[in-house]
Amino acid sequence: MLDVGYLHITSPIAVISSPKPSASDRTAGLLLLEGFDLDDVSLTEMEACLDTLGRHGKMGAVGICASCSGDEPLLGAARLAARKLCLLELRMSKIRDPIRLLELIPLLKRCGVILSLRIRPEDLSDVLLQKILETELDILHLDLRGLNGAGPRMVKRAADKRGPAVMALADVGEFDDAKKLLSMGADVVSMRGADPEFAEWLSKAMVEYDALSGWCNAPKHICAGGDLRGLAYCCPPVKNCPVHGALKKAGITPDEFVEKKLSLAAGTLLEPGEGTCFGSLVWCCKISKPCYLRDAALAKIGLSGKKYMELKKRLAEDLLRKTS
Repeated sequence: MLDVGYLHITSPIAVISSPKPSASDRTAGLLLLEGFDLDDVSLTEMEACLDTLGRHGKMGAVGICASCSGDEPLLGAARLAARKLCLLELRMSKIRDPIRLLELIPLLKRCGVILSLRIRPEDLSDVLLQKILETELDILHLDLRGLNGAGPRMVKRAADKRGPAVMALADVGEFDDAKKLLSMGADVVSMRGADPEFAEWLSKAMVEYDALSGWCNAPKHICAGGDLRGLAYCCPPVKNCPVHGALKKAGITPDEFVEKKLSLAAGTLLEPGEGTCFGSLVWCCKISKPCYLRDAALAKIGLSGKKYMELKKRLAEDLLRKTS
């Protein structure tokens, strides 16, 4: 579902656990083990924990959360994580200095590790966010707990920068809580202290939803406040609407947008669309939005709603890749 370097995450749900996770924790797409303050815990202990976990059999991707007042133990943890094909996540608790952080990220990445940074939004100024985007950080893990309704907006802010993958740590109590964060640009939703049975159910439910929908973290429409991936649904920019602001943020002119969308649709099942507003499915909206014109065009070429959304997902990826 999500590949970040050597890390294969099979569900967009991550569970943050102690070094001794429960059996249900291991069903998550990503299991993050925390409690590794390397001022107090040795790398030998960390490795023993990973080895013990591995002996429990097949499971999803694994990450280790580490903090330390010095750099050398973190470099050792990075080498260990790379060797074990694990994620290494930095905690900001002992890396308060942004200058140290920006120097540390490239040092750790030279170890070949997949690297995540967990940070609170209040610690992530626009200047620091921009500088982090210029590093090789793989995952930006936003700790959104306690922010309630502001969480999705924070996710969109990071996602629209088109930098590292975004993981959102939030107070998730039901399916729609996770879906809202995913629809605003989160690649993964993480939970800490959640009921193990609920976490297991949610992880499996998201996998099933992806199989049924074709795009489990499909964005909202741009005109409904969605992130830049929503450009995959947009009409040609022929009138005054929010698409113009999104295009400006993406660094693409209206004429370039039309040209790129048509080019990416050429030869695909998004190219036809007789009877739709603009004559091609490439301009049509999200499958969950009722539209008899779009649905008639899909039926005419035998394209399912799921396949349509899979194509829209690929369109969004290619469109933003080409405009980055």
